[in-house]
Amino acid sequence: MSKRDYYDVLEVSRQATLQEIRRAYRRLARQYSPDINLWDVRAAGLFDEIAEAYRVLTDPPARVLYDRLGHRAFDPGIADAGAQTGRGDDLHVPIEIDFEEALRGVSTRLEVTRQEPCGACSGTGGAGGRFATRCPACGGRPLRIVVDGDVPVPVRCEACGASGWHLPEPCPGCAGRGTLPRRVRIAVEVPPGVDTGAQIRLPGEGDAAPAPGRRGDLVVITRVRPHRFFTRKGDNLYCEVPLTVPEAALGARIQVPTPDGPAVVTIPAGTQSGQVFRIRGKGCPRLDRDGRGDLFVVARVTIPRNADPTLEEVLRALQRLWPENPRAELWGASGGQA
Repeated sequence: MSKRDYYDVLEVSRQATLQEIRRAYRRLARQYSPDINLWDVRAAGLFDEIAEAYRVLTDPPARVLYDRLGHRAFDPGIADAGAQTGRGDDLHVPIEIDFEEALRGVSTRLEVTRQEPCGACSGTGGAGGRFATRCPACGGRPLRIVVDGDVPVPVRCEACGASGWHLPEPCPGCAGRGTLPRRVRIAVEVPPGVDTGAQIRLPGEGDAAPAPGRRGDLVVITRVRPHRFFTRKGDNLYCEVPLTVPEAALGARIQVPTPDGPAVVTIPAGTQSGQVFRIRGKGCPRLDRDGRGDLFVVARVTIPRNADPTLEEVLRALQRLWPENPRAELWGASGGQA
């Protein structure tokens, strides 16, 4: 099983300061301490992993080695200094788009600051673009056992400081990090149907890692601005359409706005306020499959606020012709009178 990246283990970025690494370690060590998680076998393994990552990243020479070479810096069984190293951090960037852009999709360009390979050393971190090499004195095995009389004694290689590697002088352009922050513009294709919180992953567009490592990914997180008329629920759209009293009582054919333009809806006679009508296929494009959701139209019967004398006379005539009490069932249920 491959080891996790030490920065991922401690949940910090590759540019984290020593203080940030220490704070992350204290938080995670408390969370996964075996003294607290007595019966959790997994917690003990995570605690050991956290402690190992902390030991390496708080030791400046070890961190330099790890940044340049990844886990192979501490594996004496691997002698190829050009092998693939670590991976750069993923970048998470929010983007705000209009409701209409979310429905039809949009092409845009984002300005982000990300780690780019240092031009002076081509991303190696070594002066003149030189890579770290195995120590020629110990062949990458800095600890050997010699027998002094009858007693075995461990002897560490002094040529490499017991690291197993020979590091070139650090690049003056990036101080040996191999990367530098730079502002870049990246093209992003937002597909139709995205909603707030959707994530669009662009492989290989995140932070660069020291050579010959590979880039992380760019993760674009969408936020869709609210619409003044439509409300979205999943792949369906909802809207409210006002009706006059005659339209609701007698029925009518009305035009309703949809994302594709006006559509005609037949309102049956006797429509009640709050009644819902469905227009199929006029909702949002489905992000993960073909087709579209539906548009649900909610009827709202409007009542005139200031009736003129003529309209008031008509309403009083309607009151006389409409003896039905719409609250009768409510009073009956409560045992009272209407």
